Amino acid sequence: MKFKQGQEFTYERSFTKEDVKGFIDLAHYTGRHHEEENQDGEIMIQGLLTATLPTTLGGEYDLLVYQMLYDLTKPVYTGDHIICQIRIDQAEEKETRFTTSWTSSARTKKTRWFCLVTSRPLN
Repeated sequence: MKFKQGQEFTYERSFTKEDVKGFIDLAHYTGRHHEEENQDGEIMIQGLLTATLPTTLGGEYDLLVYQMLYDLTKPVYTGDHIICQIRIDQAEEKETRFTTSWTSSARTKKTRWFCLVTSRPLN
């Protein structure tokens, strides 16, 4: 697929307590705040687990990403519905590949923005 500057993508999902537990088992990414429920029965999701949502674009279109910068500003909890919006900032066709840079932001209904991501192409 050829990408165009200004093109936008949206990905949505909610993470469960089982997802958080699975990430603990897979990545050994532990911490009491990722294992114990808060007063509302929710568990704080690991920042790196929520950060997988913007990478859906790469998986969907078989992209290799050189660099991604994450700014995780607020916690997100199990059951929160996450909406991730990605905007292509730059798209360029080269001899052997197509390069893009993009900006992503994610929000929940409770939190305006909790994750801002900037990617950079391999030159």
